[in-house]
Amino acid sequence: MEKLDIKNYLFYDGYDLKNENLENVNYISNFLKEVNEIVFNNEGAITIIPYFDGKIKEDGGVSGIILGSNFHFTCHSFCYKETIFIDYYGNDSKKALVFDLIKRNFKTENFDLGSTDVKGNFGKHIIIKAFPLLLDEAINKIKTILKNITMTPISELLIKNEDKTNFDILQPIAESHISFHQHDDLLVIDVFSCKYFDIEKVLELFLKIYDIEEINRGIQYK
Repeated sequence: MEKLDIKNYLFYDGYDLKNENLENVNYISNFLKEVNEIVFNNEGAITIIPYFDGKIKEDGGVSGIILGSNFHFTCHSFCYKETIFIDYYGNDSKKALVFDLIKRNFKTENFDLGSTDVKGNFGKHIIIKAFPLLLDEAINKIKTILKNITMTPISELLIKNEDKTNFDILQPIAESHISFHQHDDLLVIDVFSCKYFDIEKVLELFLKIYDIEEINRGIQYK
């Protein structure tokens, strides 16, 4: 199995963010609007999810999501842990612009941009290229993944579909998100979690996997 080319992704884990913006819904909403306008030409749908009443208080924060045709941008703030986790999937040429917007809005000298070499303190981030599915099958797969790796959904599925074979789905979870992007007969799966999970329980659900990338997260977290 080949390693996936992840040039169209940007992963950002920021730590030691000692400011009120991590729990400020308006601030994060304005940040998402700025990203949507500058990076996506306002073509993405924005969703903001405050999450402060979960079973684990330390997971409290705000999730901000932009979902569009073959792209997503998500940020998950954990105000009690003074961290923010950001994931961008889209046009490779926009990564530098995205990074500049992140740094301007969430200033810290302590961050990771993704690593496959060192064990992190948070969960794996896995990206998979797989054989395509129909929309209903993809929705059921996401529900099964949630059950198999015991993740916690914090909203309904976000779905943008052109038809039954070309679609974008994102499931916000307390641990970050799960996304499916399927275009041109290729399914790209992204499981982005701040807790460890059994990767095999995800891989076993798919008939054919072309390649996969595993990324450790939280390398610098203390």
